[in-house]
Amino acid sequence: MKKFAAFLVKHRLVILGVILLLAVASTFAMFYVNVNSDILSYLPEGMDMTEGLDFMQETFGMQGDAIVGIRGDGLTYDRMKEFADDFASRPGLKAVIWYGTIAEMANADISIPSIAQGLLDKYGITEESLAEILQQIATNPEVEDMFCPEENTYLLMLQLSVPSSSDEAMDLLEYIETSVQDAGFDVALGGSSQVTREVFMSTIGEIGKYIVVAVLVMFVILLLTSTSLVEPIIFMVTLGVSILINMGTNIILPSVSVVTFAASSVLQLALSMDYAIFLMHQYEAEKRTALDNRLAMERAIPKTFSTIAASALTTVGGFLALFFMKFEIGADLGIVLAKGVALSLLTVIFLQPSLMLILDKAREKTTHRLFLPTFKKSSGFAVTYRKTIVAIALLLLIPVAVLQGRVDLSYIKFTDEDPNPSEVEQVVDTMSNSVIVIVPVEKDEETGYAAQYGFVEDIKNMDHDVTAVMGLFTMLPESGTSLVDLMSDPMIESLLNMPGVGDAFGGSLSMITGFLNDGYTMYTIMIDCDAESDEASAALTDIRTILGQYFGDDYYITGMSQAVSDLQEITPTDFNIVTIVSVAIILVVLLFTLRSVKMSAIIIAVIEFGIFINLTLCYIVGQEINFMAYIILSSIQLGATVDYAILFTVKFKNYLATLPAKQAAYKGLTESGVSILTSVAILAGCCISVSLVTSNRIVGEITMLIARGAIISGILVLILLPALLVMFSGSQKLKKQRIRKRQKLLLRKEYKDPEEKDPTPKEETV
Repeated sequence: MKKFAAFLVKHRLVILGVILLLAVASTFAMFYVNVNSDILSYLPEGMDMTEGLDFMQETFGMQGDAIVGIRGDGLTYDRMKEFADDFASRPGLKAVIWYGTIAEMANADISIPSIAQGLLDKYGITEESLAEILQQIATNPEVEDMFCPEENTYLLMLQLSVPSSSDEAMDLLEYIETSVQDAGFDVALGGSSQVTREVFMSTIGEIGKYIVVAVLVMFVILLLTSTSLVEPIIFMVTLGVSILINMGTNIILPSVSVVTFAASSVLQLALSMDYAIFLMHQYEAEKRTALDNRLAMERAIPKTFSTIAASALTTVGGFLALFFMKFEIGADLGIVLAKGVALSLLTVIFLQPSLMLILDKAREKTTHRLFLPTFKKSSGFAVTYRKTIVAIALLLLIPVAVLQGRVDLSYIKFTDEDPNPSEVEQVVDTMSNSVIVIVPVEKDEETGYAAQYGFVEDIKNMDHDVTAVMGLFTMLPESGTSLVDLMSDPMIESLLNMPGVGDAFGGSLSMITGFLNDGYTMYTIMIDCDAESDEASAALTDIRTILGQYFGDDYYITGMSQAVSDLQEITPTDFNIVTIVSVAIILVVLLFTLRSVKMSAIIIAVIEFGIFINLTLCYIVGQEINFMAYIILSSIQLGATVDYAILFTVKFKNYLATLPAKQAAYKGLTESGVSILTSVAILAGCCISVSLVTSNRIVGEITMLIARGAIISGILVLILLPALLVMFSGSQKLKKQRIRKRQKLLLRKEYKDPEEKDPTPKEETV
């Protein structure tokens, strides 16, 4: 490392130029990173939601859905038809279904071309009978109630042929919203595609605000915790470059979740600032004995590298636990954060020395006094009242261990809700909570399609507020099932695709293929309740029971309520896995760092106690948190704040060799208190600033929990950890005897410098 440090100092200008070029290239690459805002796409394979979405795409060519509500005085049928026709011509749409789509069946000029006559004769369908069936569908009162729920209000169901998070889907929904608003009508959008769009817009549109606010807050903190006005600039430039490179190198990944893209930059900045501060402090110490600044830097780099590398290893260890989550967004967040911490480590070693040497004179001219307390008076508190502190912790242990598991979780509430929704927004919100089921269409020789009609009837009669059931068999009278026979024929698809044939049928049969294809039919069941409520969960259970009675296991189910059910299933497992794996990884790192099983176990226990307190506070204040924040909290709080404990424990252990435990703890706290307070202030300050300005609930809750966790962990490290280490350091009498024996050995032992041939002991060693 000495030769490596000399190389860095000698070629600092070349290294500076190369890194700045990488930062510029990464800035351009950042705009081409594929950002995935469809949170539900990270559900693992084998879940009901995932299988349902895959089957729906394969069978019906449908990758997303949306509901559009339009309301306003003067909204006539003809004006609504103009909207629907315009939307249908946009790329990314498979079908637009609204009242007019079905009402036009009654007015369709049925003219069966000769090429199709033979197929219709096969099922006994004539022009007259087909017209009658379509008329019955169009005049079904349930259809009108569904698509025209109120006066001057129309609803449209959109079936998208592109993924919900694609640019085409975003552009489509933006076009629909803008077109209706420009026409002077109220519009509301719902459904899975709109949820994805809201997450994307609330995050990408605010990411600049996150970074600006976090940088300003951190700059103020650094001014208070550093001794020069130039030092914060050096720190911010160093880590700012590492953040740009991290965000740009995300282009090598297939995609990055929108949560990762938004939160990783702020977390990387807050988690890595210690590395830059450590190098600055070590450089200042070396300048006192070195002949010049370059030599001081050459000495500071090797000594700093081992410290910050160990610190980075514990942080990365916490992130590695995220790879074991079943919910795949954990691996997405883990790899970006781990990469970010590694890049921060590299920029501190490669870039910061160049900036420090270049700006050294300016830094010395702008020095000021330190504004932080010295901790000399408060350090004795944890030692003096150690028994009381430990007793209080033991009393709290069981309650917090129980209550932390009772936190209320949210699953699909990704953005802040509008406290004053418009009338059309309320209608769309009600319709958006839908369960989509896909079932086989099998005709019984005796009962025909009775299973389909029985299923629909049982769904409508459930003991839940089912507002609508949309499907072919809810519109089609039992006397018209010959149309189902026709549409199930393998020849119908190729026939409808022939030039002129689809138009000759008035487009009616083509619309039906949106509900019936490849031997399966699709239903949309709308329930008037919140998708995360107990009512929605009970309704989903009853729906699955009815599906099992009629179709066995041969069915597929999707929708927001099903997504909530799947997420509720995997969340407890993921939380336990992340907790266990993060503890195991960091425990191994601690054992290598401290070489003490007892001290390592105490540190892990203290930080985990802090995590329990953090979650218990959520329960006490009735705070509902997103399931992702709940799962990843344990790994991030443990990985980010264990450094505080290591910093103090290493000093305590070193002093313990020559001092009694109480004195060792006092001196360790006195020397590490300022550094711990600085780290806590940086992490908490950055995260709190982001949580206060964001409208994305996931980002806001993650940053708020991490900020609170940093404060809790900092307090426990300064108060509880010293008390425990003193109490578990053995008998004070035996300790004093061991110290006196160690001091005698130190006085007698001769130390030999391996680089010196002269065997005479060096005086300064003693």
